[in-house]
Amino acid sequence: MSEHNDIQQVQDWLEQQIGKILIIEKQELDDTDVIHFTLSAVDQRDQDNEIDDYLESALLLRGEGRTQNADGESVPVPSDTYEIITHDLRIDEATDQRVRLNTERATYTLSVGS
Repeated sequence: MSEHNDIQQVQDWLEQQIGKILIIEKQELDDTDVIHFTLSAVDQRDQDNEIDDYLESALLLRGEGRTQNADGESVPVPSDTYEIITHDLRIDEATDQRVRLNTERATYTLSVGS
């Protein structure tokens, strides 16, 4: 499957989750972040962005999220947008409840929370 088809499949899956809580696990190098994110909308930013040439293409998850800080406290994420860079994005697994993605930088597991 091509990268474009994978991006479209992920976007379609995300659009089915609008209004739900997603658990987003991002593993990059030896660091894993877990965010509980209430998804309100999904957008896509193209690489040839007219506003900023340095912005990479990405899926933009809009909503509110919380994560744990180093002290184990639940804190809000700093923005109402969570970005998944789509360069070299591929789907490793996709079910109704979960999608696992890989990019050249990170592995993401998105699952529907309860």
